[in-house]
Amino acid sequence: MVNIDVLSDEEKQALVCLFFARIPKQDSRYVLRNEYWHILEKRYNRKWSTYKNDKDSMDPYFPDNKRKGWVDKPLERRSKTLKSVYDTYKDVDDNELEEAVGLIIEQCKSELTKTSFVALRIKQPDVVHAIFAGEKTIVVDGVQDLSDSLKNGTIIFVAIGGDVGSSAVDWKPGFYAISHVCREPYDIGYEKDKRGKAYFKFDIEIDVTFARTIPRSEFMDYPETYDASYIGPEIHRDRTQAVSSLEDTKAVAIIRATLDLMPELETSFKAIFADDFMNRVFGSTTRMIATPVQYGQTIEEAIAENSIEKQELEQETSEDSQIVIQLEDYTKDDFLKEVFMTSDEYDLLKSVLLEKKNVVLEGAPGVGKTFMAKRLAYSIMGCKDKSRIKMVQFHQSYTYEDFVVGFRPSETGFKLKYGPFYEFCKKASKTKQPHFFIIDEINRGNVSKIFGELLMLIEGDKRGKEKLNLLYTDEEFTVPDNVYIIGMMNTADRGLALIDYALRRRFAFYDVHPAFETEQFVEVVAEKNSERLNRLLAYVREINKAICEDDTLGEGFEIGHSYFCVDESTPIDQNWIKSTVEFSLIPLIREYWFDNPDKVDEWSDKLRGVEND
Repeated sequence: MVNIDVLSDEEKQALVCLFFARIPKQDSRYVLRNEYWHILEKRYNRKWSTYKNDKDSMDPYFPDNKRKGWVDKPLERRSKTLKSVYDTYKDVDDNELEEAVGLIIEQCKSELTKTSFVALRIKQPDVVHAIFAGEKTIVVDGVQDLSDSLKNGTIIFVAIGGDVGSSAVDWKPGFYAISHVCREPYDIGYEKDKRGKAYFKFDIEIDVTFARTIPRSEFMDYPETYDASYIGPEIHRDRTQAVSSLEDTKAVAIIRATLDLMPELETSFKAIFADDFMNRVFGSTTRMIATPVQYGQTIEEAIAENSIEKQELEQETSEDSQIVIQLEDYTKDDFLKEVFMTSDEYDLLKSVLLEKKNVVLEGAPGVGKTFMAKRLAYSIMGCKDKSRIKMVQFHQSYTYEDFVVGFRPSETGFKLKYGPFYEFCKKASKTKQPHFFIIDEINRGNVSKIFGELLMLIEGDKRGKEKLNLLYTDEEFTVPDNVYIIGMMNTADRGLALIDYALRRRFAFYDVHPAFETEQFVEVVAEKNSERLNRLLAYVREINKAICEDDTLGEGFEIGHSYFCVDESTPIDQNWIKSTVEFSLIPLIREYWFDNPDKVDEWSDKLRGVEND
């Protein structure tokens, strides 16, 4: 008998995939896979396609199913949990496995209706103002329901209510805080309504407040928040009472939407909510994206016409011709699988960017700065939304007129044209979601000249608050609070002067080093199982040591690891070794030691020795 009570959530999901990998397509139970995966998707907030891919990865291990599956990588490379579950349960009796999977699915269905939280609406002016003033302990009175649910420690989602037409309401209603019950219901019956039903009081302690209230309208893009009392868009009228039960599924969607709007709350939320809850928050969620659909046009045609790439169609809402599209989710775990960085290093880099708003990734050639910048943005957004990322490259001829606004040559003379940074800021200002502006080779341009008056506006404490008039249009302009700037700087470029001190004061600078010694890189190299590659890397480590000890060079000139990060399908053969040595490594060495030909010859001979083996 398979005891599912001893399985982790990851193992339960893997076991379901194992079950469907074992049975052939002709088996009547095989048709249940989509239904079960959708239940898992809702329970664990992982994409349906993830379960399909996990099943496909297991298919080759069961020849009787007559499916080829994925054979491009070993199972443990995709997931250690998948491999562990396969090793443990691959030979379990078919009926026992089916029973265990059925229990897992029933357990998930039960979890989907679970209600662990309470939503609270506060609209009394004195209490609202007390919360806005920063008071931590709040007395909630006039309550009649859910006394059994208001136990000490119960997490409360606090919404600020009130009639906006009333003169007493000088605030904007919306979701504003997370709190918990610090004193269970008391003074029961201190007052009664006309029907004789008793009122009671209870106390809450505010755990975190937001920069502003979040109105219902800003949750419209998240259909799973609909009908979340006092917070999400109303399909059915809110109950008249001040408290309401809040389903876990809706709570997850609310926190995900809030983090998309205010990513700086992540640390606070992690301290408040359980790990399982936050894992669901950081997983997949359904988002509404408005797309014009011509009458008679299919949804697929509309998506193609509007250039929406790599987004999976989920369903169409018939009322307003919007389509629901699920973006490919991207989490911290995904980042750590692709970028050779530790969890602590990631947390530090992320917190620095969210706090400072502007970060420069500086490092030698080939350390993966551009790759890291894009995936850092994806991980903070929680998905691969390329529409919220813009990338430009600075160079010596780049100007304010190229970057912000200015007169540019046209067929009839000169025409006022807005640059990418202006247009990106205008686009970002229409939403509260984080947007990322990436600047490659930021030290190659004259930063003060390119940013102009905006150099002040990009400071973190002036975002969305301070305004300046643009040089050419006299338009009042501000850099939105939700725009994060990531610059990249090549520390080995001899032709550039030290970076502008004005830029250095406004940006945090994060050193990116070669990752040859990281656990992830070592694993990738081991999977290649190439003695030539190991010898080549040994020489590169020696070269880097010589570079660091050279007073004219130093750590900023080390050879990066990205030269050796090749696609899984690329063989490490003689041609690859030769092209890497001759066209990547030796030219770099020649540039570094241009005044020391003996050293160039010494290292070139060693590298070519690997090539000629």
